[in-house]
Amino acid sequence: MSATNRMVLWGLGALLIAGLAWYAQWFFTHYERQTDERRVDVSPQAQRNPLFAAELFLSELGYEVESFRARDLTARLPSSNDALVVRRMPPDLTDQQRNMLKRWVSDGGVLMLTPPSFDQNDEISNAFLADLGVQMRASQEGEEDAECESEDCPISTDSTGEESTGSGYRTVTMTLAGEPEPIEASFRQGRFLQDRDQWAEAQFGSGEGAQLLEFAIGRGKVYVLSDLDLFTNGRINELDHAFLLSHLVSGSQKVWLQYGIDTPSLPVFLWQKIPFILMSLGALLLLMGWRLFLYTGPRLNLDKVQRRNLLEHIDATADYAWRLDKGYSLFDHNRKTLEQAWRKRHPGLNMMDNTARAEWIGEKTGMAGRAVERSLYQPITKDQDFIKATLVLQQLASGLKQRELR
Repeated sequence: MSATNRMVLWGLGALLIAGLAWYAQWFFTHYERQTDERRVDVSPQAQRNPLFAAELFLSELGYEVESFRARDLTARLPSSNDALVVRRMPPDLTDQQRNMLKRWVSDGGVLMLTPPSFDQNDEISNAFLADLGVQMRASQEGEEDAECESEDCPISTDSTGEESTGSGYRTVTMTLAGEPEPIEASFRQGRFLQDRDQWAEAQFGSGEGAQLLEFAIGRGKVYVLSDLDLFTNGRINELDHAFLLSHLVSGSQKVWLQYGIDTPSLPVFLWQKIPFILMSLGALLLLMGWRLFLYTGPRLNLDKVQRRNLLEHIDATADYAWRLDKGYSLFDHNRKTLEQAWRKRHPGLNMMDNTARAEWIGEKTGMAGRAVERSLYQPITKDQDFIKATLVLQQLASGLKQRELR
């Protein structure tokens, strides 16, 4: 390569670098990085699942999380290495179900729940907590919402768009085991828990009562909270609520979030469990419907065919009937009708057998009794016999008509 060409290439390279440097300097001078926050509508998942934000938060921490709705918690208990957060405790647990739940916790499960109601006299709804020695107490300031269960409380939206439930909350400072600094969490006012039998390993709350009780059962733990509103979509980002949730479920392989006890409808349940089978059935029905519109043979060109008259239609109908059974059904009906007419006209024939009756009719009509008997009673199998029997029936009908005219 000559020196001139080398100088041209070096010049072009310098111009390219200078152009890139100028463009970069112009871009960063006229543009600046900004964050634009836009409020969007609540997603369908968040509207359906009040613990959807908690599910996303735990997923970001590396936990395997699944939200579900179920009325019977013991029907399919998770692994004993998992954590189960129960937002609505079923109020009608049997003794067998409570024992199964205790056995699951004893094997290493972590159970987090809240009382279904704050009536300490409601032994049926709070039977599981009564076994732990937990008593509920609602103060006077919380009487209005003491009976409001977590799932059924009205959810409103304030001016900032966040969800707010209940009338107010009380902030509680807690020092968790293994944590260097205390944390803060707010619980619904007027709700307190009491450890009647002093079985709780730890309890956190104010002087009026506890908002969180920790029980050790075998290798597992049970956390009883006065309410689980602090983990819902509108409040998990407040104070240290998210940190408290992560601390309570720490060490679990998977976290199960039960956000309701309503059983989903059958179509929704089938779509959740067997979507591919339902899609296959839908595709099959579409193919069957499409197949119904197809012709199974060549199409008939009826544009040039004129409508036939009544006599042609009768002739075609008779021809079709003849091709089916050679007219034997019509012949059998005619001879039975004719015989009944003779017996009705002459009641004395009812006392005779077929042979005597045929002989009597033959005498009156001038025909052989054997021919009459064969035409009226015996089976006809040959075409020639069919013609002869038809002629005999015509003569019998004519003779009956003549006798009626006399």
